[in-house]
Amino acid sequence: MKWNRKGQRAYSVVAAGALALGLTACDQIQSLWKSDEKTNPAVGSVAQPKPAEGTIQVARAVDLPKSIEAPKPPVDENKLLANKIKAALGADPALKVLAIDAAVTDGAVTLYGTANNRALREKAAKVVAGVPGVKSVRNELVIVAGS
Repeated sequence: MKWNRKGQRAYSVVAAGALALGLTACDQIQSLWKSDEKTNPAVGSVAQPKPAEGTIQVARAVDLPKSIEAPKPPVDENKLLANKIKAALGADPALKVLAIDAAVTDGAVTLYGTANNRALREKAAKVVAGVPGVKSVRNELVIVAGS
């Protein structure tokens, strides 16, 4: 039984010490929240009146520079040229009804799809060759009667 009482006393002493350390730490945390005219690194040194005890302070917004813009994504030249080609094909009444797709790689255009006859196939290649930025045209259009 004596050993039990000694263990219980030791436990009580450890618990009391932990409680004392905890209360000391609470006091240190409260001192972090209190400001005695300290400077705010975001605002600079500004003299602020000391708040009365028990009042709540509202933080002021910090002015950020308005010239910050999101970076613009890089421009895809191939995609722009493909859109110009599709617009040119869509502007021609005979070609806009055809199913023509254009793949572009560094100005080299490959046409895919179908045409009703050889004349429309060749006309599509000439229209695409006339678009600014097109370096070469590879015509892969397939002639399908009734397409």
